[in-house]
Amino acid sequence: MIELNSSIQGKRFEKGHLEEFLTSQGFTVGGGWEYDHAYFDYVFQKTPYYDVLRIPVIVKSGDFEQASAKLECGIPFLLRHCYQYGLDDEKDALFGIGGGLLNQFQKPTDPDAPISEKLVVQGVELLKVLDSRLVQ
Repeated sequence: MIELNSSIQGKRFEKGHLEEFLTSQGFTVGGGWEYDHAYFDYVFQKTPYYDVLRIPVIVKSGDFEQASAKLECGIPFLLRHCYQYGLDDEKDALFGIGGGLLNQFQKPTDPDAPISEKLVVQGVELLKVLDSRLVQ
């Protein structure tokens, strides 16, 4: 993981406005959001690595489901995950600890793989665009 400097850090936005703007730039809301925090992700590539620029947000008022919620942006960062392909050999791969349900998620072979200089440049350039259009 590599943190990137951005003027978006510490800024507060209404969730509806921020989400509309970021989705227009190719971001999506990360699947692991909670009522008090979330991530907006820009995926550069999915194979052979999952390369993403992630902007964390903390809910300052309301909850994340509400368009009127007030969000504060954290420090944007780049990350790269290397995922396994094929069958998962772990003993609980097919059935979770509770049993009975198919576990379709595999652990990454490297959850914090080295990030290329090219990806850093792409992330910095994308943040420059966001900074110039969103933070004024």
